[in-house]
Amino acid sequence: MKSIAQNIIKLDSFFKKNEKLLFISAIILIALRFLWLNYINWHTGEISNGLHGVKYWLDTDRYLWGAESILDGSGLEGRQFQFIGYILIIALTKLLSLPDISIIIIQLGLSVFAAYALYDTVKLISKSKSAGIFALALFMCNPFIVKWHLYILTESVYTSMLIIFLWRLINMIQIRKVSNYIWVIISLIITMSVRPNGWILLPVFAGFFIYSFSFNKTLKFGLTVSCLIAFIIVLGGANSLRDSVQITTPVQNLHEGITVWGHPELNLDMPKESGIDNTKWTGGLEYVAKHPLASIKLGATRIWYTIIHVRPYHSQLYKIRVLFWIIPAYILAIISLLQIKKKPEVFASLSIILAHYIVIALSYAEHDSRFEIYILPIFYVLAGLGFALIFKHIKNRLLNSN
Repeated sequence: MKSIAQNIIKLDSFFKKNEKLLFISAIILIALRFLWLNYINWHTGEISNGLHGVKYWLDTDRYLWGAESILDGSGLEGRQFQFIGYILIIALTKLLSLPDISIIIIQLGLSVFAAYALYDTVKLISKSKSAGIFALALFMCNPFIVKWHLYILTESVYTSMLIIFLWRLINMIQIRKVSNYIWVIISLIITMSVRPNGWILLPVFAGFFIYSFSFNKTLKFGLTVSCLIAFIIVLGGANSLRDSVQITTPVQNLHEGITVWGHPELNLDMPKESGIDNTKWTGGLEYVAKHPLASIKLGATRIWYTIIHVRPYHSQLYKIRVLFWIIPAYILAIISLLQIKKKPEVFASLSIILAHYIVIALSYAEHDSRFEIYILPIFYVLAGLGFALIFKHIKNRLLNSN
């Protein structure tokens, strides 16, 4: 045991002496992996749709058409308003007569900035550069995340903005100055404009905004609960928001027991209720009140499919590759929760994850795991913290035992 401790001391000394070189080497390796994944995805589509070049799929037409509608003055329609931030990015490229690849370049650039934000977030919380590098590698080297950067879809931008929002939120929690409050509000507004999922961040921000002030704890708790109740009331009362929610037919999905969109074979058998109006969100509340256990089971199943990222119809090789990128990270993330009482930043990260799980529990899991990649980098933040905690614990234990 003594020799192990001595080796750890030597290794620690080596890392400290060569910290800059090791840091640069790690960044280069991560960057090369990121570039390689994007290179093969562009040329062969090996990690996505098997096609060369810019990727178009499903909702792409909604965004391209929305951009054209803005430029020709006809205006947006229906669900396009829910993605106005992303559509404006596309409209800007078209206004400048730039090709579609310019959208991809913007997404790649934003993802690189988000990677820095993720690294800095972990470093701010853990005070460990190695933990930040570990989380950075998980984010930039994961092919299941990287593949979406070449699609004209909201996934890449929303994932990047979610990381940036957490980064600014952590800065606000740690340093209470006006500029940090302004930056987190700006990042919140942009994130909410990219996808409707972003609205769930509003009560998260409100809670930590209140927390950042020197109020009595009871008063803080009361104000936070009041904000949450107000958010729910506004969400249910605002016609535009209510109509946006109803477009996704959540009450009908509840009745039908939909767990994964587009895969009826994975539906759950739900109790039948013919007297409930599927066109009103209050019908969903009525159904849940009548069948709470079945409804909870449905929501939990949707979350499970989201957490695990694999579906029964995936190949064994695919499952192994996916689980390699999530299971170790989940374990480390759980370990990081040991710090939740000491570090509000850990609770902030967890709140963002749980908020998105609520949305999924009320709607459905996506068949292609798109909903999962939004919050996976937030898990990677927690995984970086867990990594730092384990390394510190092992080192201290070995050294103290000699």
